[in-house]
Amino acid sequence: MRIAILGGAGEMGEWFARFFKENDCDVRIVDISDKTEAVANRVGVEFLTTDVLKMKKGAIKKEFVDTDIVLLSVPIDVTGRVIERVGPELQEGSLLMDITSVKRMPMELMERYTKNSVEILGTHPFFGPSAKSMRGQPVIFVPLRKGPLYERISEMFTRNGARIEFLTAEEHDEIMAVIQGLTHFILISFGITLRKLDFDIERSRKFMSPMYEIIMDFVGRLLHQDPHLYAQIQTNFEMGKIHEAFLAVSNRLYELISEGNVDEFMEELRLAKRHFGNTERALIDSDRIMEEKIKRINYGDFR
Repeated sequence: MRIAILGGAGEMGEWFARFFKENDCDVRIVDISDKTEAVANRVGVEFLTTDVLKMKKGAIKKEFVDTDIVLLSVPIDVTGRVIERVGPELQEGSLLMDITSVKRMPMELMERYTKNSVEILGTHPFFGPSAKSMRGQPVIFVPLRKGPLYERISEMFTRNGARIEFLTAEEHDEIMAVIQGLTHFILISFGITLRKLDFDIERSRKFMSPMYEIIMDFVGRLLHQDPHLYAQIQTNFEMGKIHEAFLAVSNRLYELISEGNVDEFMEELRLAKRHFGNTERALIDSDRIMEEKIKRINYGDFR
C-alpha cells in the first residue's frame, strides 16, 4: 500500500510516516519545509520537496498516479486550499484522508473536490507527536466513502491498539469545541496569567502537592507545543458561545467572591457537581495519577 503524506515533515506527519512504514507501507512525505529530506532520511522513506499549491494540475496527477492513500497533515488554515488543489487529481479507487483537528470544513471540501470513486476518511488522532504508539489512544473516525482502503486503514489502526470512535463531522466539532477548545482556552489563560503576575513557577513547585504540579505540567505541555495549532483550534471551532459562557461564569464567581457570598458560591459548586455526574470516579482516577507522580518523584526519576 503506497501512501503520500502531505505535510510529512511536520511533527505529526513524521509520526504517521514512521507508523505507516512500521506497518509495511510504501511511504513518501511531501512538504515545502527545508527539513523534508532530513525527516525522510531519519524515518527511511521517500520524499518530495515541493509546494502542492503551486504544482500544475498535470504534475499533481503524475506525482500521485501510483498512490493508494493521500494523507493530509497540514495546518488547518491551508487544509481547504490543499484539498481543492489535490482532490480533483486523485485516481479512482484511492483514499483521501486527513488528521485535522476540525472536521466539518475538511469533510465538506473532500466530498466536493473528489470523484465519487475516491474513498474519503476524516480522522482526528487524539494524541500528539510525543506518543510512543497508537495503543490505547482514541482516534475519531468520520468515514464518508468507504471501500477496500478504508477497511485496511481501520484494520491497521485497530491492530495497533487504537480506540476508534465514530462521529459525524458536526458531532465531532460540537464535542471537540468543549473537550479541546474550552480546555485549551482555560489552560492557556492560566499560563498567560502566570506571566502577567510574574509568578516564579519553578520556585513554587517545591510547595505544590501532586495535584497542583500535574495541573501546572499540563499548562506547560500546551505552552511547549505549536502556538499556531492552538490559535487555529480557537478560531476554527465555533467557540463564540463557549467563550461567552466561560467568561460569564468567571465573572459570576468573581462577583460572588467579591461580595463574600459564600452560600451562593457553594450552591454553584453543588449544581456543577450534580451536572458532572460521577465525581467519585474522577476522584479515584485522579488519585491514581497523583500516586504515580509521587512514586516517580520519590524514586528520583521524574525530573
